[in-house]
Order: sequence, then structure tokens, then C-alpha cells
Amino acid sequence: MRGRALLLTAILFAAGACNAEQTETPDQVTLTWWDYLNHSPMADQAVDSLLTRYRQEHPDVRIERTSLPYPEFQAKIAEATASGVFPDIAAVASTDLPRLAEGNALADLTDRFDRWDLADEFLAPVRESVTRGGRVHGVPLRTTTTALVYDRDHFAAAGLTNPPTTWEELRAAAKTLTTPDRAGLCFGAKDDDLTVTFLPLLWQAGGDVDGIGDQASLDALAHLDGLVNTDRSTPAEALGWTDADVRQRFAEGRCAMAITGPAAIPDLNQAGLDWAAAPLPDGAAGGAGQLGGEAWVIGRNGRVDRAWDVLTWLAEHPDNATEFGGGLGALPNRADTVDDLAWQWDPNVSGFTGQLRSARTRTAYGAKYPEISRALATMATRVLTGERRPDQATAEARAEIDRLLR
Repeated sequence: MRGRALLLTAILFAAGACNAEQTETPDQVTLTWWDYLNHSPMADQAVDSLLTRYRQEHPDVRIERTSLPYPEFQAKIAEATASGVFPDIAAVASTDLPRLAEGNALADLTDRFDRWDLADEFLAPVRESVTRGGRVHGVPLRTTTTALVYDRDHFAAAGLTNPPTTWEELRAAAKTLTTPDRAGLCFGAKDDDLTVTFLPLLWQAGGDVDGIGDQASLDALAHLDGLVNTDRSTPAEALGWTDADVRQRFAEGRCAMAITGPAAIPDLNQAGLDWAAAPLPDGAAGGAGQLGGEAWVIGRNGRVDRAWDVLTWLAEHPDNATEFGGGLGALPNRADTVDDLAWQWDPNVSGFTGQLRSARTRTAYGAKYPEISRALATMATRVLTGERRPDQATAEARAEIDRLLR
């Protein structure tokens, strides 16, 4: 696997090296493009490779790319939204789309999307992730979700064969797999990472954000509390872990199971682990996972028609699967690509893709989702640290969330 990853990096780097700065000619149109996909050399080169390929086939279009670290990108997007000077194309987190749409920064793509041949191919939650108020404001770019990854060697040593499929099985397996130097289950529980862990549990229990305080939310909190404080299968230190910390600990053999996304695949392969991925275990209401990733959006006052041509070409061209998969760590998000061999960029992709069918988007929570996420994380943290009883924590969160949803 490491050889494949190095080869892919070399290919993407070579393609990106062709992305030399061009001088616009009178018969060219220039489009501005902003993203934060420079978080790794492989992802950065994947985007450059995609844009280079587009320019090779469309010499009349020049694309000026600006890629920034996420915090700087967020500040730049906020400034552009306030000033009305938005880029022609931006790659934004899907959870940011409602706020940008309500800020009147984005072009309404509904009519174009409905006429697009691929529109009906996108999985239902993927299409919902670019929709706000019944109107489409983006094109799905990179789709991700979380799944349960597990170390087969640890399973075999503990006499386990198959991954857990229910909450009860998860707690039993995590307890069996826990040793003095290894956690049975690891997950990110620092700030927003805790929301990403908690929300699927809430949905699996049959609840939702607008019902915080009901039995489903109490059941989801009790499940988390059981893993951390009753069974001690998940260390209390997890409250300080990000998803990146979880990936590192799993790769080092300090976790037998972990909840994480496809961004973990290269790290786990390079660690030489015998591992696999499976959908998250079901709760009382069945399976559910959170849909993550990015969407392309087009500035309302930009060159909408030309930008739309760029985005549909990127989504449609079959040769782009290499950059989206191996380069950007994306999952196949359309019915026509779920089983496409070109999208099986790693043997464990299917374990994550299986979660997409029951995944839910967070864009439904609107422009105030970041504040809602903080309220949920604070609620769960107070329970896990013993600062509040579950009924107290949920009551406080409910008051805050009701205000935000209004």
C-alpha cells in the first residue's frame, strides 16, 4: 500500500508541476477559485492536477487558485460574503453552505442542477447537503463519513472475529479488547469532534437535535458515559483528542477500535496494520452516520455559467476519480460510482461507503450549526466529566439549541 501511495503522490506532483502561472490572453476568461484543500501535499497536488487537466481541454479558461489553511480561509470567506466580492468558485465545508446561502453570497443553482444528467445519481443525503430551503446552492465535491475501524490482530487475540453491529455488541467488544496499554475504543471528543461522535448516536437512538432532553438523547449520552466512565473502554483523556489524535493512537496500536473517517486510510496503511472498516453499530432506531465533506459553490455575482461548466466537467470526467479518491480521500457519492472500480482506491473504501446509505447531513440545522455543535459538545462534555447530570445537561443544551434553531 505504501508503494501505491508514493506512486500516486509522484503522479499528482508531476501533474501539479504543469500548473504554471499563465498570462491571460484576450480570448480567455479568468475565474477565481478559493479552497482550503492544501492540508496535505497529496490533496494540494490533487486539486492542481484537476485544474491542470481542465485547462488542457479548455484553453479559453484561466483559473486562478488561492488555497489557504482553514482558519484563514474561513476569515477570507466571511470577508468576501460581507463585501459582496465572492470568488467565482469556492470549495467550502458543507456545514458552511447554509450560512453562505443566507448571506446571499451564493448563486442559486437549482434550475441548472435539475437539468443536469447526474443530478439524480447523487445519493439522497449528498444532494441534501447542498440544499437549503429547497434550493440547491452547491455541487457535491468531496463526500466523507465516519465508520468503525478495527485491528484484526487485536480481535483475533481477544477471540473476536466480526466487528460489532449493535451498541450492546460494541460495549462488550470494547470491554474485552481493553488492556492496561490499549483502549478498546477510541474516538475524538474534543470540542466539535465530540459532536461528530455524538450526533450519529443520537440518530441511532431515534432522536434529533430539536428533541434534546428526550429519552433518545438520554440514551445516547448514557451509551457514551458507559464507554468512558462505567466500562473505561474509552479513556477519559479522549476529551482532549481530535480525530487526528485518534488516528495516530490507532496506528500506534494503542486502540483496538476507533471511530474515524477515510482520511485515516493512508496513515493506517503506512503503519502496516491488518485493519478493516465497517459501518457504525446500530442503536435502537437502526444505523446512522454523519455526512461530511465539501461542496463547490459559485459566487452570486460571478461568472456563473462558466463556473458551472467547470464544476460539472470536474464531476463528470471519469479520469478525475484518481484525484478525488486517492488524492482527496473522497468516497463515491453517486449511485453510478458506488461500485465503480475506479473509485475503489483502497480495499477498505467499501467499509466507509456502506455508512453513506444511512448517513445524514448537518446542513439541515441551518446557518447556526457551529453554535449548535458547540452546545452539543458542551452538553456531552459536562456529562462525561460528571459536572452535570444528564437531565441537567440536556435541559441547558435544549434552551440554547431552541434559541439557535429559531
